Amino acid sequence: MVYRYPELTLIRNGRMEELVLREAKEWKNGRFINIDTVILLFLTIFFFAAGCGRGDEQVTTAESEKITQEIRTFTMQNTKAGEPKWTLVADVARYLESGQIRVEKPNVTIFQEGQETMTITGDSGEIEQNREDFRIIGNPVKGVSKKGIIYTTELYWKDESEKLYAPGEVKITRGDSVMFGKEMESNPKLEIVTLKKVHFTIYPKDEKINETKD
Repeated sequence: MVYRYPELTLIRNGRMEELVLREAKEWKNGRFINIDTVILLFLTIFFFAAGCGRGDEQVTTAESEKITQEIRTFTMQNTKAGEPKWTLVADVARYLESGQIRVEKPNVTIFQEGQETMTITGDSGEIEQNREDFRIIGNPVKGVSKKGIIYTTELYWKDESEKLYAPGEVKITRGDSVMFGKEMESNPKLEIVTLKKVHFTIYPKDEKINETKD
């Protein structure tokens, strides 16, 4: 089946370029579109050029530290004002001298406004000294929300900004639509996702593509 979209605006390198699709043959199932950067709204997709870099610092990890305590069947919850922000369950947790906690087989549930918004699973992880930020590592790391699924190998959570960050390759699925990219930043609901070096296949039943002037 051939799909036709009326108009799409692409902003690249600070200037506007209109991409008008007048022929249905331009849009077909399985066709990949490659652009430098994309912000994905899972109700509407907007295209724009990304900034020079990411302002937030990445969570850092120590290469090797002395283990001060080891706990089996580990559970930790981060709360603010009595409401849960996230809960992490792991098979094993090891406390390090720095205050960092390393975990095996983590399963994380992220909450917003008291509601579960995403579950994240991986092979291992690290909880930072502040007990708010964490990193999950796996092959793959999988993040599941109602809006879609993230697949990557390394996923960070920054509690203050309530953002997820994946520095490497990322695959995002929603229905039959698939998007690939790098340096992902997103809220846990996957309502707004920022990616670089993007290519994707989109089906109308999963997404809408609209014009934006921003």
